[in-house]
Amino acid sequence: MPRPPRRTRSEHGDLEQLLASRAQEDTDPGAVVTAIHSSFRSRRQRRARNRTLVIGGLAGAAIVILAAVLQTWATPPRPATTAQPGAAGTRAAANGCVSLSLRQTLAIAGQGGASVLVASGSLTGETVIDGQAFHQMIMHSVRTLSGPVITSDSTGWIGSASGAVGPIPGADAGALWGTDGRLFAIAWPARQTGTAVGPVLRIAPVVHDQVIFSSAGCWDITDLPTEPYHGPLAEIPGSNSYARAAPTGFHAVALTAVEQMLAK
Repeated sequence: MPRPPRRTRSEHGDLEQLLASRAQEDTDPGAVVTAIHSSFRSRRQRRARNRTLVIGGLAGAAIVILAAVLQTWATPPRPATTAQPGAAGTRAAANGCVSLSLRQTLAIAGQGGASVLVASGSLTGETVIDGQAFHQMIMHSVRTLSGPVITSDSTGWIGSASGAVGPIPGADAGALWGTDGRLFAIAWPARQTGTAVGPVLRIAPVVHDQVIFSSAGCWDITDLPTEPYHGPLAEIPGSNSYARAAPTGFHAVALTAVEQMLAK
């Protein structure tokens, strides 16, 4: 014969109160039993519903966090400006960027096995279509700042944020680098990006020992001091990335400041 379920202290208290109340009212014993069962059933249903809501909420939060982590490269963070952070956020939303600070971006890169480096890059002319057009770039004078070492004369791939019929809606402005080829990059292995080519480079130009951040790459540098940059930059031919990034501005950060952030 199955054992009756154990009552919690709260249920015992409710039982005593209910029995006392029914006794005072001289209620029919059958009605007392029915009322007790109804009380227990209601309480258990409330507890089950609350557990479902809590577990569902935690699961939903976990999904949101996981999605944010998985999309840190595919859905780039929004650009920023130190003068008008509110306006920058509004403009960035039009560029399909989400907010993820440079400090967070570098931390996730380290945890994900990506390399952070500075180098001089030049396009090889080879292109692969994999959701968007990826252009091969050869990297000279590589200096790996963190993560697995990338050797000089290695090749990587930069995304164009454009498909077969032009710019991809919701993508960032594309890729930019210095006119002399200098760049700062996060090199993501293909096994992490899920692309047919790799490593995939998320790059920003380096000009006079300053890293130029913008919506080209969707960089968010709200946690660093910046100054405006107005000079020329290199881009994938025909990409129009410079003009697409210009409305939200170009923001120069000392390379040493970025290196110090990596060292912490």
